[in-house]
Amino acid sequence: MTEFFFIRHGQTITNQEGRINGAHIDTPLTTAGISGAQAAGKVLQQVHFNQVFVSPQKRAQKTAQLVLANNMTKKLQIVDLLQELNFGDWEGRLIADGKLDPAVSRFFNDPENYDPSSFHGETFSEVVARGQHFLQQVMTKFPTQRVLVVGHGTMLTLMIRSALGASIGEIMTQPKLSNDSISVMRGGIDTDFVLERWNDTSFLPAMTKAADY
Repeated sequence: MTEFFFIRHGQTITNQEGRINGAHIDTPLTTAGISGAQAAGKVLQQVHFNQVFVSPQKRAQKTAQLVLANNMTKKLQIVDLLQELNFGDWEGRLIADGKLDPAVSRFFNDPENYDPSSFHGETFSEVVARGQHFLQQVMTKFPTQRVLVVGHGTMLTLMIRSALGASIGEIMTQPKLSNDSISVMRGGIDTDFVLERWNDTSFLPAMTKAADY
């Protein structure tokens, strides 16, 4: 089976300001985001990764670089399938304002009826589809390897939990992955996925965590 280690990127300025992240907005990591990534790197320092896959967004790439700073694994493979959910016209705007818009509010309160077409966003089903496509590609090409995947809160949460059989409604009404968290899952083309570690932040220094939208 392929062993997947997943890390959500560190806290960004956009997170800190309570604004909506997404596929097309990228702000630097905060001090807390940097220290969290370094702490994750310390935990994984002795873990050998055969492959490292990273979102094309800078916050994920910076997190991966910090995590691997003292790890023998260095080569990052940028994968477009791992980019965050596209939040369309709402990216960079305040989450609090978004919750006042009926279409956006369904993201938080009624995910089964979430329709982002009015603001040119991406559906949950579209994110799930590219996430499952990524997992299948990796398991087919690297069936017995250990891989590190560094990405985003909503995208990784949907990818991991849908692979385990959860519905979109179940996934999006539960807490999503925290900044700099580590999750571990095993799976193969002909075997079911097994979750071994979920949203582990026990190693992190005291820091503020924010949702990634």
